[in-house]
Amino acid sequence: MEEPRPPTDAQPPAPEAAPPESPASIEALVPKRRLWPVFAVIGLAIAAAGVAAFRSLTATDPLRVLVAIDLDGYWWEGSQPAARLADELGAQLAELGFDPVKGGDPEVVKALESAGDPKEAGRALGAAFVIEAHLSPEVVEHPVKEGYFELRADAPVTLTALDKGTSTEGRISGYSGSTKNDRAMALLADVMASQALDAVIAQLMDHPSVRAITEGTDIKLLERLAPARRFAKERAAETARAAEAYAAQAKASEAEEQGRVTFLSPPSAEDLLVGTAEGGYFVKTADVSVFFSGRSRSLVRSAALETVAWRPLDQQAPPTTDPGASRPMWRGYHVYSYPSSQRDGDRVALVEDFYGWAKTITIVDRSGQSRRVRIDPEHRFVDPRLAPGGKFVAVYDRPEADADADLMVLDTESGKEVFGLHTENESLGGFTWLDEKRLVFVYVPDTSTDEVRHLAVVDVTRQPMTIERHFRASPGEDLRSPAPSRDGTKLVCVVSGAEPGIAVIDTATWRRKVYATPGGAAWPAFSPDGARVAFEAPGAGGTDIAVLALATGEVKKITQGSAQERVPRFSADGRRVLFEVRYRDPVFPRKRWISRIASAAVEP
Repeated sequence: MEEPRPPTDAQPPAPEAAPPESPASIEALVPKRRLWPVFAVIGLAIAAAGVAAFRSLTATDPLRVLVAIDLDGYWWEGSQPAARLADELGAQLAELGFDPVKGGDPEVVKALESAGDPKEAGRALGAAFVIEAHLSPEVVEHPVKEGYFELRADAPVTLTALDKGTSTEGRISGYSGSTKNDRAMALLADVMASQALDAVIAQLMDHPSVRAITEGTDIKLLERLAPARRFAKERAAETARAAEAYAAQAKASEAEEQGRVTFLSPPSAEDLLVGTAEGGYFVKTADVSVFFSGRSRSLVRSAALETVAWRPLDQQAPPTTDPGASRPMWRGYHVYSYPSSQRDGDRVALVEDFYGWAKTITIVDRSGQSRRVRIDPEHRFVDPRLAPGGKFVAVYDRPEADADADLMVLDTESGKEVFGLHTENESLGGFTWLDEKRLVFVYVPDTSTDEVRHLAVVDVTRQPMTIERHFRASPGEDLRSPAPSRDGTKLVCVVSGAEPGIAVIDTATWRRKVYATPGGAAWPAFSPDGARVAFEAPGAGGTDIAVLALATGEVKKITQGSAQERVPRFSADGRRVLFEVRYRDPVFPRKRWISRIASAAVEP
């Protein structure tokens, strides 16, 4: 992120005047009796210059713009963040040929300070337009040892044409973070300046007084606004191209599925499927806003804060940046790895990233109540899993960035560790909760003797705690991604090796049955009644979603797209499978992936 710069005056101070001559030297040149006409002439000249200067400042200019964005006060009230924002926005407007009101003149400051509101001040200073916004950032002070401030702002921005008193409204939003609050404010000012220009430039160029110039014959004014015309043309073309690219990609994806799939996320979303529950599903979002930068003269992404939200089934959700979007369960800078939802519950476990300064294990419920179970500036927590009932949360724990992952279980009320497994190798192959207190995990107990994987169970409430190895894979066989049935009587795992497939294990007898899945499988998940398993299967150009019927062993693909379709989860009623559809962002293909939540019906 660009280093903050101190606010600069809109214009440099006037050079220091030379010291006046002494009275004695004046008397030597002018007789004493005639001295008053000299002072009178000088006074009249100064007054005339002042009047001329004031008239030039207050004469209406069709291209003059007053930036009046309140960020911890207005810039003429001494707010440094507001001054920084106004300087940056004013500089961009000046480069386009407009005349932003500058603050170096005392008469300008006096007019601003004495006016009742920015519009009145704009009229007094001869401005044709006023850009207004009131940013009241939410300040979140994260509990990091060194201290860390996160600022969040979201507000309408209006462009008012003072000749007619008409206004148009856009919206700007953003966030910033720093160990110092004033630095965070400076960074927020930078974020908002370019967004503010993008929010008003189209309406500014379309105003009749500006169009009269761009469509007129005054060569000087045409040359002056030539940069603005180029900018507006490029912006319109690029934003239209982006909208068309997202719409075309969405249309192509929908056409490939031939009506089999219902898309629930917007075309430009980056949504991850967290889990399902009665009537809907949990989702993690990472939306962006696309706008045309006044500095780079290109489309850029403005990342919104990430969210975890509950959404009703089969209703397409608007982007989180839409003012009409529902309030999420949680909002923050970054969710590290996949969250998970409580089976048959309303809570979600997530790993919260404090801008790289620390990671947390956080529990949040559908009402928006959240609790940080663990905060650590060094460890990296990955893939938290909530137990049914919500009393425990299991997570991979990496003490250092390149360290092997340990397995850790915490009590969600006290935050105390109740179970830990350090394997000193990369043998962990997934874990899940069998019920409210029993954790199932795949691991290699001792790599010094063999590499065979075991399916182990531990009751985290029993003392002394023991690891029970109920199931042992065949030599040379990989076993991964265990997932339980709703009643805990069965487990499904992915088997790879000589005969890849899906293994369904009876948790009473610990016997298994393997169903062949040529080409492999991933992300297995049981239906609510335990009669089917949905999984990710190889497809033409990507991956598809398939469903295995345990009674017959029949496998049916319910999708056939060219994108990566993954992470299937049955709806709570078992009639549909929800999943992610993932492909490269058509506007920013090197920097971002699109990930849309979709659903497909399951045949009875």
